[in-house]
Amino acid sequence: MDKNWSPTANHYCLQCGHQLEWRDVDGQQVEACPSCGFVFWRNPLVATIVLIETDGGLVAGRRAIDPGYGLWCFPGGFVNEDEHPAAAAVRECQEEVKAAIEIADLLGVYHVIRGDGRGMVAIAFEARLRNGESPATGHEMLEVGTFAPGELPDLAFTTHRQALADWKRRRTATG
Repeated sequence: MDKNWSPTANHYCLQCGHQLEWRDVDGQQVEACPSCGFVFWRNPLVATIVLIETDGGLVAGRRAIDPGYGLWCFPGGFVNEDEHPAAAAVRECQEEVKAAIEIADLLGVYHVIRGDGRGMVAIAFEARLRNGESPATGHEMLEVGTFAPGELPDLAFTTHRQALADWKRRRTATG
């Protein structure tokens, strides 16, 4: 790892305030406190992706925020520290496409290095709208649509494209 890089700009111990130094811990270069021994682990961010199936296809939205402003994606977002990933998926769908969903299945788990160098783990779920629900534009979307799998607009994120490919493979395998 580049010792000059820090996504948090935190180079001081969170426990005692001493300046952190680079140290080899279990074969990894990490910032650690020479005073109290605290190790600043750079754990990946965790996010969700939700492929919501409807009778008309899959729900996607055009982003009203960065990254990817104006581009299409599936609903989803970051998991809060006190939140189960499935609960985060449900919450994100409510925020982004104003629809209550039911998680049907785990689709896949994906790892990506973001543009800022941070690692991220994305957990993709298959879901259906709850009875009587229909997607609408939430505060993080410019518009929302339902698309047949072959008619989806280009998706902004690699992980969303990977999840779509896995969703299609699963449909082909189950006939």
